[in-house]
Amino acid sequence: NDDFDDVFGSAPPSPTLSDEDTHTNHDDRIRSGNLEPSDIPRLKEKHETEGYRDGVTKGKAESVQKGFDEGYSLGAVLGLKIGKILGLLEGLYAALKGGGVEHKEEARRLEILWAEAKEELGTRSVFGTEWWGEDGVWKFEVPGEGDGKEVLFPDVAGAHPLVVKWEKVVDEEVKKWGLNLDIMEGDQE
Repeated sequence: NDDFDDVFGSAPPSPTLSDEDTHTNHDDRIRSGNLEPSDIPRLKEKHETEGYRDGVTKGKAESVQKGFDEGYSLGAVLGLKIGKILGLLEGLYAALKGGGVEHKEEARRLEILWAEAKEELGTRSVFGTEWWGEDGVWKFEVPGEGDGKEVLFPDVAGAHPLVVKWEKVVDEEVKKWGLNLDIMEGDQE
């Protein structure tokens, strides 16, 4: 029944090659028995590329969000500690600056100290590669970390070398000026 020969044809197609066909392309098609150009390699490559991109995008979204959540919490705790340090130094400087001529030298010393603290406790310094790995894990020692104790963000923030340094400086100033920081904790009425 050759009624459809004019449409589908019962004989194999005649090989025709365009100028852009290369000999290797031609040889591959003759070996496979398919003389028509195939979209399969192009489609396979396209799907592999799209699949790779989808996987990377999904993986990034999940890991970036998790990293952001953890980093945000640790950053918040660090920010509170640093804010307290800078606030106390600024407060001492402001109090001494308004204290008249007898405190002029001390006011200047605290102004310089406060400026140094702002520089050292800035975001670039605190989160620099000196203190943090590319994976976001701290490089400094945190007490209890090797003892199997659960290490919390306040432990990490409190062990940051810059925070430790400036908390000592602030503690010395608090003692020197006889400040009672318990009032700030709300324990006093």
